[in-house]
Amino acid sequence: MNKKARCVFHIDMDAFFASIEISRNPFLKGKPVIVGGRPDQRGVVSTCSYEARSFGVRSAMPLSEAKRLCPHGIFLEGSYSLYREYSERVFAIFYQYTPLVEVVSIDEAYLDVSLIVDNFDSPVALANLMRQQVLAETLLTCSIGIATNKLISKIAASRAKPNGVYEVLPDTEAYFLAPLPIQNLSGVGAKTQAILNREGIHFIADLQAIPLETLIDQYGSWGYHYFLSCQGKDNRPVDCEEYLPKSIGAETTFERDHNDPIVLEEELINLANRVHNRLRAHKMRCRRISLKIRFSDFKTISRSQTLSSHINSINIINKEILKLFKSHYNGWPALRLIGISLEQLTDTYWQPSLFPEEDI
Repeated sequence: MNKKARCVFHIDMDAFFASIEISRNPFLKGKPVIVGGRPDQRGVVSTCSYEARSFGVRSAMPLSEAKRLCPHGIFLEGSYSLYREYSERVFAIFYQYTPLVEVVSIDEAYLDVSLIVDNFDSPVALANLMRQQVLAETLLTCSIGIATNKLISKIAASRAKPNGVYEVLPDTEAYFLAPLPIQNLSGVGAKTQAILNREGIHFIADLQAIPLETLIDQYGSWGYHYFLSCQGKDNRPVDCEEYLPKSIGAETTFERDHNDPIVLEEELINLANRVHNRLRAHKMRCRRISLKIRFSDFKTISRSQTLSSHINSINIINKEILKLFKSHYNGWPALRLIGISLEQLTDTYWQPSLFPEEDI
């Protein structure tokens, strides 16, 4: 790789939760492992092994649907504390190579290795060395995308899966992107994809053929974003600041549908305490409190309340979430899921109150 070019790795652990379970129980190797809970529970799949994916099972799929697609799947509850422990071990390996590590999630990171890559035979050699060390120390595999920026390295990592390395050389980014479906670009979700498809834009090459002025006329500021992205241009640095969550949430899927207000309000209070404990653990405050409810017919709504200032008070969280709930649920139809999310977080911690009960 050109010495003047940035060298960014995007590292994705392969089927992380399921792989941890398999590493701890060799009997599971080669079998369709599905992490998230029992198939008779009203939850969703957290992750699954590649054997389960071959049956069409995917993350966030209802467990009942996963059971229908993969009746012989091995369903496990999972342990987030265990997965966090493995995550810390994996990230400790990354930090042995460079301090420029951006934590994206429990199983995903960007690494800027520009300053060290010349010490190795090639970027691919460095990536393979990292993969071998992760495997040797944790029995887990990972996939690594190599490019000059974060946008391309993330897409490259998806091409490397599972357990591989994929490099996009400098000055070939637009060529690499051209044949890919438009939804590969960041910022192109299902709704945007549908709009672009209706206008005849199905592949990134289609977007590359449109002049910048036309894109801006049609899509405003997003047009400029699309123009840069479809050419593979991305100047975002690898942000190695301490990872802090953008939101903190918790939800409950009931074993059977509920419309008893006492049961539902008690569960909301339990969820509020869970998210408040995590908020305090991160030494953060929130300004927006959101409620999520899913009805028995699977219709889901979210409602939120933005406060006048950032808070860390369980009393205020309880008060606002119950107010939201009573304002938007009249007891029918019954609910299969309720959830709480604390948003607009800040790590600028508060000055302790003279009245501690207001800030605990």
